[in-house]
Amino acid sequence: MPHQEEQTALQTPKKDLVKSARDFLGSAFGGKSTDLSAAIEEFTSEMTLVAEGLSEDQRILREQADLLSAQQTAFEDETLHKFHDVSVDVSELADKLSSLETKVDKLAKQAEKQQKKQSGLAAVFRQATVLVAIAAGAWVLTTLINFFK
Repeated sequence: MPHQEEQTALQTPKKDLVKSARDFLGSAFGGKSTDLSAAIEEFTSEMTLVAEGLSEDQRILREQADLLSAQQTAFEDETLHKFHDVSVDVSELADKLSSLETKVDKLAKQAEKQQKKQSGLAAVFRQATVLVAIAAGAWVLTTLINFFK
């Protein structure tokens, strides 16, 4: 039986709470219970209308959030794709630049070799010119000596 006593003890504060709330509302409406019932019904109706409106607003906001999320995902995918394309382009340009640098180095080495060849060839021509000049001078000198003899 102690179990029933505990339930009764728990129900008593609930009944008192409901009664005090009802008394408070009753005194606020001048003690008319029919007005109180109508006020409670009207309040419940208005609160239901407000709750439905809030629910509809929440549904619309959820749809907008889903739409924005989908747009953001699409934008991120597009941006990532563009970034990948640019990255590939930059890699290709870096490869081309490296290839061009190699070609420029080869051409510079070839030009350097040609210049060395030309400067070597020029030295040979100078020496040959000097030898020809000496030989020509010797011939002119020999001719003059033979002429005046």
